[in-house]
Amino acid sequence: MRCLLVNPAYPDTYWSLRHMLPLVRRHWLVAPLPLITVAALLPGHWECRLVDLSVRPLDDEDLAWADVVLLSGMLVQRASLHEVVARCRSAGVPTVVGGPYATAMPEKLAAATHLVLGEGEEIVGVWARDFEAGRAERVYRETRKPDLSRSPVPRYDLLDPKAYHYMAVQFSRGCPFRCEFCDIITLYGRVPRTKEPEQVIAELEAIRASGFEGRVMFVDDNFIGHKKAVRELLEEIAAWRRRTGAKLDFFTEASIDLADRPELVRAMTDAGFAVVFIGIETPNTESLRETRKSQNLGRDMAVQVRRLRGLGLDVWAGFIVGFDHDGPEIFDEMTDFIERAGIAYAMVGMLTALPGTPLHARLASEGRLRPDAETGDMFDLTNVVTRLPERELLGGYLRVLERLYEPDAYFARCREHLQHWERAPGLVQTAAPEEILVVLRAIWRVGVRGRYRRTWWGFLAWAARHHPRKLPLALAQACAGHHFITYTRDTVAPRLRGQLGVQSAGQPAARRAKTARPARTSHASEGSGTCCVMPSLSTTRK
Repeated sequence: MRCLLVNPAYPDTYWSLRHMLPLVRRHWLVAPLPLITVAALLPGHWECRLVDLSVRPLDDEDLAWADVVLLSGMLVQRASLHEVVARCRSAGVPTVVGGPYATAMPEKLAAATHLVLGEGEEIVGVWARDFEAGRAERVYRETRKPDLSRSPVPRYDLLDPKAYHYMAVQFSRGCPFRCEFCDIITLYGRVPRTKEPEQVIAELEAIRASGFEGRVMFVDDNFIGHKKAVRELLEEIAAWRRRTGAKLDFFTEASIDLADRPELVRAMTDAGFAVVFIGIETPNTESLRETRKSQNLGRDMAVQVRRLRGLGLDVWAGFIVGFDHDGPEIFDEMTDFIERAGIAYAMVGMLTALPGTPLHARLASEGRLRPDAETGDMFDLTNVVTRLPERELLGGYLRVLERLYEPDAYFARCREHLQHWERAPGLVQTAAPEEILVVLRAIWRVGVRGRYRRTWWGFLAWAARHHPRKLPLALAQACAGHHFITYTRDTVAPRLRGQLGVQSAGQPAARRAKTARPARTSHASEGSGTCCVMPSLSTTRK
């Protein structure tokens, strides 16, 4: 059986880092862990190929080769996924679709031949046997949460390791918290399930064997959700790195209470963790209560962020505007908080109600949903009828993004960031030849040809003078900033201004509600906000 696994394309977002990737000579940010995990669940005698549409196009020869096409997809990938399904249908090739989009909205996928809904460890094999025998049903659905200790090593051999900036692994699924807007607890439950440490080490070995060197993302929904298990894992990873000299470091997502556990942070940095993404969401205490983000209450989150940096973790963070308790002042409060905390990479999105979440159920009961607004577009109105007037929300959102990614403001946050960050001993590395080439490309594209080159050089000169040991991070911030600054100026601001122009022309409110499209902020999108850095694994899933 010849199986073609297709990862649909992502639209451009802050997360895509499109303007940075040419500097590091990579096609896409993160490898498609869901599909290579599904490939490992298929029968061993099946022949598998993978096409990632963020890396290369799907050719007619690919479809002619395939007996069946398997697709993963999040909501943000929806347009590309439907295009591939339609193309396969025209070519007479059966399709199997899974992942969070299919699981949350199976009614949208009538054109697919088969649907595999939920986590895949116990149902992908059942579907495969039925399909090979010619008796496959249209819909397969998980009946219980699988034991992750039975999950196989993903098929990293199907990937081109030079195509991706990050590789991906997963240790756990689920989160113990109750955030109203988040679909993790509906997809994966509130009791975190974990793999055994030896499974994760085997996956890291497979990545190392592929020839990949660089950063690996642990795409867990909350890496520290099961603290006892994660401590055991960190000890094993630290020992593995010492034993093998592996040139890998790690990036993950965790709740902000990680800052209350310095011994756990030290265990992470000893194991090679360099970056953590935190869902801060908002500095508005009432909005945190509204959304049940209890883990963020009763603490000075700016102090917590600095504490994590002082212990060696680079902190990225997600934010949301549009909560019911957000007033017109929220936009200045949010940017003031981000600047005070020195968060260089601040991902801000508008509140979205994802299907299956408590937020979606509440707003549906209040008649406050725009049911047609489900495109995953980041820069139009959300599917939530917010308390803030639409024009005020869009205008405030635009002001936040323009202020955050104005060059002087961005590099001011980078300075604040560097002043509080201390490199962990386990992360000291010498510069590789490829990293030197990255710097040279950045100098040419930004330092010589860039519109804000004086600000760029001023920041690097300041870092070299005041924090020479931290210059590698300063260079990374300068390269990433090229994407954030350029993307905001060339894509985000024009589109949001276009939305504001349409509304100011007097479009009736009822029509606006019908035609508006959402900015996504959670797992079913690429996450400008909250409980996700990247998609977690499900049947064909991050």
